[in-house]
Amino acid sequence: MRYENVRTTVPILAMLVALLGGCGRSAPTRFYVLTSSLGSEQKASAQASAEQLAIRIGPVEFPKYLDRPQMVSATSGNRLKVAEFDRWAEPLEESFTRVLTENLSNLLSTERIVLFPWKGGGPVDFWITVKVLRFDGTSRGEVLLIARWTILGPDENELTPPRRSRISVSTRGTGYEGVAVAMSEALGQLSREIVTEISAHR
Repeated sequence: MRYENVRTTVPILAMLVALLGGCGRSAPTRFYVLTSSLGSEQKASAQASAEQLAIRIGPVEFPKYLDRPQMVSATSGNRLKVAEFDRWAEPLEESFTRVLTENLSNLLSTERIVLFPWKGGGPVDFWITVKVLRFDGTSRGEVLLIARWTILGPDENELTPPRRSRISVSTRGTGYEGVAVAMSEALGQLSREIVTEISAHR
């Protein structure tokens, strides 16, 4: 009888070990970045000037709730969802600043862009500050970017009153990859708004 019990117990133990091993495996983590939604044709079509504009960007401020590697989306007015296995490959604030710089460089045909914090450097034509109030996905299948921004002149005087942009972009398909694409497009729209204001003061 004891031998029969051993024969029955061994397969059961093996099955339990396999199940426990499977439970210990976590889902694979996916990483995303923001990208410029403005192709090279935008830069080619931009009006070239004899001397490139000198642009200063920063500081760019972000809300604390976005200071995390996980992607965040709003499920209701006061509730947020943090995606544990869908993460930014770099801090979102850095990704935002990097793509904003690339977009402005393309649209204004200039490589003379310096970022905050800067050390020394010569005079600039325009100084752009940005405060992001919201930048996330929503339960309605869209991305919402709300930001306040200001453009200063060479003497650090405000060329325009502080602006407030509210940009909504629908996500395509499902999943967080579509959210990242829509966020990139929203940042592209904000970049165009800033460039329109700069062009009015050139």
